[in-house]
Amino acid sequence: MDKDFIARRLEEKFGISRLNDMQNAVIEKWQASRNNIVLYSPTGSGKTFAFAVPILLDIEGQSLTTQVVIIEPTRELVLQITEVLKKLSPSIKTTPCYGGHNSQEERKSLSQSPTIIVATPGRLLDHIERENVNLQTAKTLVLDEFDKSLELGFVDEMRQIIMRLPATIRTIMTSATLIKSVPAYIDLSCFETVNLLQQENLSPQDRITTWQVKCNSDNRMQCLTDLLLSLPDEKTIVFANQRDSAQFIYQQLFKRGFTTGLYIGTLEQSEREKVIAMFRNGSLLVLVATDLGGRGIDISDIKHIIHFEQPLTSEIFTHRNGRTARVDATGDVFIITSQEEAVAPFITIDGIYQPNKSDTPKKKHPSRATIYISAGKKEKVSRGDIVGYLLHNYPILTANEIAGIDIFDHYSLVGVPREKAEDIVKTISPFKLKKQKVKLTVSVFKPKFI
Repeated sequence: MDKDFIARRLEEKFGISRLNDMQNAVIEKWQASRNNIVLYSPTGSGKTFAFAVPILLDIEGQSLTTQVVIIEPTRELVLQITEVLKKLSPSIKTTPCYGGHNSQEERKSLSQSPTIIVATPGRLLDHIERENVNLQTAKTLVLDEFDKSLELGFVDEMRQIIMRLPATIRTIMTSATLIKSVPAYIDLSCFETVNLLQQENLSPQDRITTWQVKCNSDNRMQCLTDLLLSLPDEKTIVFANQRDSAQFIYQQLFKRGFTTGLYIGTLEQSEREKVIAMFRNGSLLVLVATDLGGRGIDISDIKHIIHFEQPLTSEIFTHRNGRTARVDATGDVFIITSQEEAVAPFITIDGIYQPNKSDTPKKKHPSRATIYISAGKKEKVSRGDIVGYLLHNYPILTANEIAGIDIFDHYSLVGVPREKAEDIVKTISPFKLKKQKVKLTVSVFKPKFI
């Protein structure tokens, strides 16, 4: 693949005019030798582009065989990495495989070998055992967020997958923490290491301010409410330690009038897709999550992280905070405690934050809303189709007002100005999209348990 083409796509699709030092270091090492690479780099430092660019540069023409296998620990990361690769190189067939997705649709997509497969370990192993995929032509393996894969217990699945890959395969392994013991099935004899965990200029910790918020009563929920109302209208994640706690926080914020999302493991896949899309495009300003979101949420402009409960380990604390201060941005982290509660020894407090209080606080209502369109990838709908459909049938909408187009198998979600959303739906619903009748609604996130 052409280097200049990728540079143009980085600029056009991601606004990146130049790669950072870490990304360039990985690319240079990858191209200078046949060695494998271990990349240790903080969460939020841009590891995705560090491996995406060199593997794309290595792709050989319009191949009809699988050349690259990327293993991700979560389905959310599978979808995010797939989206990045497709934006960088839309002509290269990239197929995502993950639990909760229709396995028959995946099998159909794999029948004509994709050039790149992005998969969770369990789903990829299942396709291998069912002989739905041929990996004997693969020449590159990416073990992304490898520490998280170990943490989630995917050791055996990854061992079985790697044993079935060609012996000549080259590997890029990334991790946000140092790995004390790498499994024996991964050959480290010819690895080069890029370790930036100790380099302050790349650590997001230097761009994060950590605040303690002391509750004046036992009502931690009221303390959270006051805190949210006192912060600017910017994207915020509220982390809880347990699923039940996250669900309780979400329900309480919902009752109090906040436009809020929830991100926990028991949500259906369509609900998880929807809440991330709405949070990304700004239709939701507050997202309540468990530590599932500590790795699976990759959104560049998250400003605030709130620990409703103190994290149990320093690793969890680091991963949660890695959702803010992405690349060169800054962020604020808030630790909610009682007046007498001591913070964990691995947390360094920069200051005490006292939320502003008002007798008539103004609830946060995002300036954007999401429109649901009942057509997606399987109906051959593209982002260009959706933009054209909206602008042609609703001329007072501008291209700059359309944000965050997410296209799924059989539906799409589009961010638009909130004040125009209802009128857009009413005005353009009679018109067809690519000669097919579609249903349009203003999307509201509401899990089935509400």
